[in-house]
Amino acid sequence: MAVSEVVLTVLSIIIALTMSLNILGLLYRPLQFYGKFLLCFLSMTACASYGVVASILLSLVGKKALSQWTTGRVFSALTCPLIGLKIDIKNEEILKKTRPAIIIANHQTELDVLLLGRIFPRYCSVTAKSSLKYIPFLGWFMMLSGTVFIDRQNRGKAIKALDGAINAMKKNNQCVFIFPEGTRSYYAHPDMLPFKRGAFHLAIQSGFPIIPVVISNYAHVFSLRKRILQSGTIDIQVLDPVETKGLSGDDLDDLVEATRSKMLTVLKTISPQGTKETVTDFDADDTTLLSASGAPTGADLADLAGTIENGVALEPRLTRDTEVSAAVSESTATEETALMSDVSKVIELDNRN
Repeated sequence: MAVSEVVLTVLSIIIALTMSLNILGLLYRPLQFYGKFLLCFLSMTACASYGVVASILLSLVGKKALSQWTTGRVFSALTCPLIGLKIDIKNEEILKKTRPAIIIANHQTELDVLLLGRIFPRYCSVTAKSSLKYIPFLGWFMMLSGTVFIDRQNRGKAIKALDGAINAMKKNNQCVFIFPEGTRSYYAHPDMLPFKRGAFHLAIQSGFPIIPVVISNYAHVFSLRKRILQSGTIDIQVLDPVETKGLSGDDLDDLVEATRSKMLTVLKTISPQGTKETVTDFDADDTTLLSASGAPTGADLADLAGTIENGVALEPRLTRDTEVSAAVSESTATEETALMSDVSKVIELDNRN
């Protein structure tokens, strides 16, 4: 059997399995997850193959820097309708008009690869860990399209790769995309891991601006742990560029913290879970469970903790209510004692008569 026949047979089996899982998924939800996951894998493989060809052809005409943009757009346009995903981007024009720049974004799950396809502007390349270059199709495409591979185990090679990225950015007037968290967070709530410094070193060394991109928490759409992959909308917001000209290594920590803080604030604002948060020591999910069980909600807890009125601290409502209850109980007991005394006197007079 020829190699082409083997490939076609394997593809036919995978496609048939994918379709079967999606159909059965209408009756049993977990099967739908695996069906859609296979759809994403097939789409990525097909688009990576397209990317290999596109990278070669674009290199021949001097447009290699467009390789990742065109491949990403095809991947997003093909895959999103298949899994019922909608991506809304706010302030996308910033990505189009700011170049060269270092683009950073929060990193949640494997689905970010699909989102990158929609975010990527023209003339932009991604950074990735060096091990990805050995993956068939995807690795080939990444190598041909100018990906900046970072060897995390070798600091010297990593610095050399970033220096090469700066030279390419200056020469081709292009952007580079980096996930500053360094790995996927898998958070089910709006949050981010601590930022690594590589992207910010690169920005200060080059003097190029940083463009923060915030991707809303999408655990309601995709969760590997809960086996969820369903239709939905993911909101993305591009923030104003952060200028780095004139900054030095002494400004690095402040730059990292200020950028992360700004992104985290926006993340909590645009994520679906962000609207449920209350000003208490409880998470949104905790207060929801408390309310559902009939126990105090966040507002009740704040009231019980006491308030300040006209600049004067009032006692907690719980303390005030306890004192009132005690006073009422004491008053009731006094009245009952007086009543019993009167009753006794009436009985004594009746006996005398």
